Amino acid sequence: METTAFVRQTLQQAHVRLRATCEGLRDEQARWRPAPRSNSISFILWHIARVEDELVAAETAVPTLWQRHWHARLGHPLDTPSRDEREILLGLELPPLDDLRAFLDETYSECRGFLDTLTDPDLDRASRVWPGRPLATSLRHLATHKNNHHGQVDYLRGLQDQNWDLPPGTGVVLDD
Repeated sequence: METTAFVRQTLQQAHVRLRATCEGLRDEQARWRPAPRSNSISFILWHIARVEDELVAAETAVPTLWQRHWHARLGHPLDTPSRDEREILLGLELPPLDDLRAFLDETYSECRGFLDTLTDPDLDRASRVWPGRPLATSLRHLATHKNNHHGQVDYLRGLQDQNWDLPPGTGVVLDD
């Protein structure tokens, strides 16, 4: 198997499982926080989409989807604070879950399009996100980032519903 195929499958599986975790979720569940300064599922989904969008845009040297249209669609200013400005971000009005899912899906689609252009030697080229490191580092970070946050979303669902579990079939191995 080519390494790029492995990367595509890894990110596809992360996306499929994250989306499955959101199935049947209601807006009030997505906005729920176990403590006032905790992240909600909505915030985590927004964050995942923003990180994927920023990474792919940086690596492809195109404007982010956020810059192109998602900031307006979600009702946020173009210059929404960076991910590091936690206090300001916790106060943001979070959009409906359907809009967050659509943003997440479009960022993944852009990522998939980028991944489809890569060959194995491309993984060794310099990353535009982290100069001095290979592109593989950026993609590895993206995979671990999505999986870490998927675990948080799954955990928050479980805190709200003792019987929560991923829908059947979402743990299957992809053949693509």
